[in-house]
Amino acid sequence: MGYLLAAGLWVVLSDQVVRVVLPNSSASVQTLKGLNFVLTTSLLLFFVLRRAYRGWRSAERLNRELIMEMSDGFRLLSARSERLREEERTRLSRELHDQFGQALTSLTMELRWVEGRLERMEDQNVNPLIDRLVEAEEQVAQLLTGVQSIAADLRPDALDRLGLQEALMQEAGRFQERTGIEVTVNAGELPGDIPPAVATAAYRIFQEAMTNVVRHAGAAHVAVRCTADGSALRLTVADDGKGMPAEAERGRQAIGLLGMRERTELCGGSFRVCSSEGEGTEVSAMMPWKQA
Repeated sequence: MGYLLAAGLWVVLSDQVVRVVLPNSSASVQTLKGLNFVLTTSLLLFFVLRRAYRGWRSAERLNRELIMEMSDGFRLLSARSERLREEERTRLSRELHDQFGQALTSLTMELRWVEGRLERMEDQNVNPLIDRLVEAEEQVAQLLTGVQSIAADLRPDALDRLGLQEALMQEAGRFQERTGIEVTVNAGELPGDIPPAVATAAYRIFQEAMTNVVRHAGAAHVAVRCTADGSALRLTVADDGKGMPAEAERGRQAIGLLGMRERTELCGGSFRVCSSEGEGTEVSAMMPWKQA
C-alpha cells in the first residue's frame, strides 16, 4: 500500500512539474507523462515483486526450519519409542524365561518324580497312568520349547550375555531350522564394547532382512557379513533369490526396508539396498559405534 501511494503521488507531482516547465508543448507533455507513467509503474512493480519475493523466501525459510524441527522431533520420538519397545521386549523375555520357563521345568521334574514312584510300585494297573504321565511330560516339554522360542524372538539372551556375534549365529541357526534356507554367517571377532543400542539395531535389521527373504525372495542361500572397524559397524545380508524391481521399494517390501532404514538412521548411520530382478538382493547398514 505504501508503494502504491508513493507512486501515485509521484505521478501527480511530476505531471504538475512537467506542465510548469513545458506549458506550451502539449505533445511533449503527453510524451513525458506517458514515459513517467510507464517508468513509475515499472519501478512500482519491481519493488512490489521484490518485497513479495523476500516474503516468499522468508516464508520458505520458516517452513524449512519448521519441517526440520518437526523431523527432529519425530526422530527423537521414534528413538524413544524404539527404546521403550526394546525395554518392554527385554522385560517380557526375561519374565517368560525366568518365571514360565522355571515353572515348566519344575512341573516336568514333578511329573518325572511321580512317574518314578509309580514305576517302583510294580503294579500293572498303574501302567496307563504312567503312559499318561509320559504324554504330559512331552506336552510340557513342547510348551517349554515354545516359551523359549518366544522369549528368544522377543529378546535373545545371547545378545545381552554373549554379544552380537553369538546372537547372529544363534538366530541364523534357528532361521535355517525353521525355513530350510542355508545361511552363512561371517561375523569375525566383533569388539566387545559395541554400545547396546547399536548391537540391538544391527540384530533387528538382520531379523527384518531375513523375514523379507522368507516372504519375498524365494532364495536358497543367504550370506551374512558383520564387521566392525575402529569407528563403524557394517552389516550386509545378501540372498540369491529372485530380486526385486526398483518400484518394489514402494510396495509391501517397503515397510520392512523403511524399518531397517529408520533403525540405521536413528544410530546415525546409512542404509543401502542393491537389487535387480533375477539377481538377488543385498541390504547393508553402516552404523558408527565409536567416536573417531
